[in-house]
Amino acid sequence: MMNIVDIHCHVLPGVDDGPETMEDTMAVLREAQRQGIGRMIVTPHFHPGRYVVPAEQVLYVLQEVRQCAVQEGIDIQLDPGHECYYYSGLLEQIEAGNVLTMAGTDFVLIEFEPDTLYSSIVGAVRKMRGGGFRPILAHYERYQCLHQHPDRLKELRTNGAFFQMNFDRLLDRGILFHPNPWRKQLRDGFVDFLGSDTHGMDFRPLHAGQAVEWMLKNIPKETSDAILIRNVNMLRLRDR
Repeated sequence: MMNIVDIHCHVLPGVDDGPETMEDTMAVLREAQRQGIGRMIVTPHFHPGRYVVPAEQVLYVLQEVRQCAVQEGIDIQLDPGHECYYYSGLLEQIEAGNVLTMAGTDFVLIEFEPDTLYSSIVGAVRKMRGGGFRPILAHYERYQCLHQHPDRLKELRTNGAFFQMNFDRLLDRGILFHPNPWRKQLRDGFVDFLGSDTHGMDFRPLHAGQAVEWMLKNIPKETSDAILIRNVNMLRLRDR
């Protein structure tokens, strides 16, 4: 099993709707290591009106988690980030340093409501790109306006968007359509990144290992290498 990178997860204790305690967090990290995950970008919510975890809190709690992981013998690289709910003031919050980019790069993980209008997503992507950031659409497969619209995915990519799909979409559990449409989108090259969006051992538990195992058996090596190796390497600062 290759070293898996999870770019979207809620594993910091007591900050949002993820694990409540450090013990809960360690349980998730032990399971992540068992599944072959070697790096996680922690992405607590920045969602005004619901969960707003400021940058300084993310960094403080992350350091505590890193120290505890070392004591527990867990060897996973943990990098900071945010899952940012898109709203009109988001760019200003990023520029002010209140919102974290992905591992300190110019990539930003943004999410929308499932019923968001396509025009709103296009406008958000253009605004983020205009501000000098590269937007990754979190769990893009949830957005109804993109369902069965590969032309829209192509247009968004032309405008500078990247797409993150949840690992679970590659498994057959809970899929209402056959054949699995998300596997086809991955094969067709629409997926740039994968993430678990795990919130703990019970709420959206990790299935990254199973998903990657399926990929390595069923997806052309060029496609899987792009998603699992080359693209995630863009989410590193050059001096790391």
